[in-house]
Amino acid sequence: MNYNQLSIDQAPSISTPFVFFLTAPLFAITAALIVIINGAEIFQDRWLPTTLAITHLITLGFITMVMMGAIFQLLPVMAGAPIFKPQITSRIIYGFYTSGIICLTTGFAQQHPLLLKIAVFCLAIAFLTFLISASIALIKSETSGASVKGLSYSIAALWIATSLGILLASGHAWDSIPLLRHFTGLHIAWAAIGWITTMIISIAYQVIPMFQITANYPKILDRNLTTGLFFILLAWSGLEYFNYSANLSFKWLSTLSAFTLCLLIITFVVITIRMQIQRKKRMADATLYFWLIGLINLIIALLLYVFASITGHNLDFLIGIVFFIGFAMSIINGMLYKIIPFLVWLHLHRKLAFKTDSRSRIPTMNDVISSRKSLLQLVLHIIALLLTILAIFKPEQFIYLAACSWLANWGLLLLHMIQSILLYRSCFASK
Repeated sequence: MNYNQLSIDQAPSISTPFVFFLTAPLFAITAALIVIINGAEIFQDRWLPTTLAITHLITLGFITMVMMGAIFQLLPVMAGAPIFKPQITSRIIYGFYTSGIICLTTGFAQQHPLLLKIAVFCLAIAFLTFLISASIALIKSETSGASVKGLSYSIAALWIATSLGILLASGHAWDSIPLLRHFTGLHIAWAAIGWITTMIISIAYQVIPMFQITANYPKILDRNLTTGLFFILLAWSGLEYFNYSANLSFKWLSTLSAFTLCLLIITFVVITIRMQIQRKKRMADATLYFWLIGLINLIIALLLYVFASITGHNLDFLIGIVFFIGFAMSIINGMLYKIIPFLVWLHLHRKLAFKTDSRSRIPTMNDVISSRKSLLQLVLHIIALLLTILAIFKPEQFIYLAACSWLANWGLLLLHMIQSILLYRSCFASK
């Protein structure tokens, strides 16, 4: 791990990523409340209005909300490429994005076309502003490396996922626009693999060696993996499109492309877990366990996809929960327990370190969120995840327990975030 590659001095104001981080659990809590209200019926059909609302509260409201906030921090620090006027740009994005999610999920749940139209407008502005700003920053970046390359591919994938998402949402909002459901698989693939997985892999190249004191990733992997994922995903998308629109017999080649993607990602996961097991820092923390849970769930999700593709079984709900909740939310949750304390410490150190009467008041990262607090939330997360998987098979018995567990889980995470902000402010108030 080369710390000289990080441009910490270019980090934006702490409020820029924090407003995204603090909002994300609120959407997750809302999803849990909707599950409590609707119960087991959410598993009847993936196209149910309520199910669509819950899905987007998780994928847009929590996962992408946190990832957007992280991008404002990662681009200047990892790529030496700050987004133009980050405070102003982030507020514009945040305002339209939050409004868009609220209108989209309410529009789905209530089947209200006007709200869906407003959602398309707000989300289009938010995503376009975010994508243009991030793309310009990456183009201007003079930093090279596996993480920066991976971030570039993840942003490119988000362009495609967003375009498909806006097209699908427009089909729900306007009668004059056809609802092209056959694009749903492409939308999910570009969001799940192209955007989420590629970004997590890119971050792993930096944070696994740095925070967990492991060896660096093999050069052949960090130089080629994200490139391979992007272009194989592009080839798979083209094959899927022609299979549907031209009735051409490329199904076997499309399946081979999808299985190759799974194999490449599983290879990354196996190497990462091996690095974590062989880490130099023997003491484990909650973030390490969140990563392990997430990576194991990623393997399970990919193997379930392969099994479903071969046998023809419909495992959409199980794959979706294992991937988005078991994998993506687990790793993002774990990373928040590193990012938030680090940002609080970093910004306090930059502002107070050279004031002799204030140096003693700068908290350590463990003071910001203690190991005990993060481990408690980890336990709640594991319980909620297991109950959710059980709810797929026995919904009447487990759905309410699962939803209440998630309610407690995300509520505790939000509490820890709020306590971190209050600690940050108290260090200045006591000055």
